[in-house]
Amino acid sequence: MSFLVSYTLKDPTGFDGQVAAMETLVADLKATGIDGLEYSCFSTGEKTEFLGVLEFRDDVVKQAFLDSAAFSRYKERVGPTFASPPATRDIFAISSTKV
Repeated sequence: MSFLVSYTLKDPTGFDGQVAAMETLVADLKATGIDGLEYSCFSTGEKTEFLGVLEFRDDVVKQAFLDSAAFSRYKERVGPTFASPPATRDIFAISSTKV
């Protein structure tokens, strides 16, 4: 199962903080070692728009991510900077060069 998450900041001055928070989240998730989780972060040409692609092997992995200390710290750090709650959409893989 995969999700596309879009985030919009209240203010473009929060760009560097969001980038740092996403980098920390990814590093913390790697250290946690949740098997079956893939997480990628992207910025757009707008200093307030970000995207996340989350891929979970199954519901157990998804729940492990949601319950992780890494995700909890991330939400605490950046939640107040969002213009609105992140929007999440189911996405479905067709093909990829990712190994």
